[in-house]
Parts: sequence; C-alpha cells; structure tokens
Amino acid sequence: MALRTGDRVLQENYGVGEIIDMSAAYVTISFDDGSTRKFVTSRVTLQPSSTPAPVKTKSASRAKRATKKTAAVDTGADS
Repeated sequence: MALRTGDRVLQENYGVGEIIDMSAAYVTISFDDGSTRKFVTSRVTLQPSSTPAPVKTKSASRAKRATKKTAAVDTGADS
C-alpha cells in the first residue's frame, strides 16, 4: 500500500499522525501530540491508521492576542 500526503499513519515510537510532506528521501509527519518529525523514507516503518485526527482548538496565546486587540479598539487606542 502506497502512502501519500494527508494519510493518517502510526509510527511505533511517536504514535498516530498525518503525513504533511513526502518525497523519495524524506517523510514529514505531524503527530497528534503537536510535534512534527522528519524521517528518512527508506528507514521509517509506518502503518495506515484509521484513528481520526484530534479536534483542533484555538491556542490560548492566540485568544489573548485577539482579546488585547479587541480591548484596544474598544478604548480607542491605536494598535
């Protein structure tokens, strides 16, 4: 079975993730824990996974920036 970008896979050391880039030399996987790893294609063992991707939530820092920007607009301050 040939894997391609966008496929969900299982890597024994890091768990389940999604292939985000793939070439003859390297495969890059974004894992469900938020880490991204690059592997040598010919050396990595990957298995297809049917585990759904986790639901992404907005990060706390992004929410803070949005709140600060809104507060600046509400008070008439320049950003």
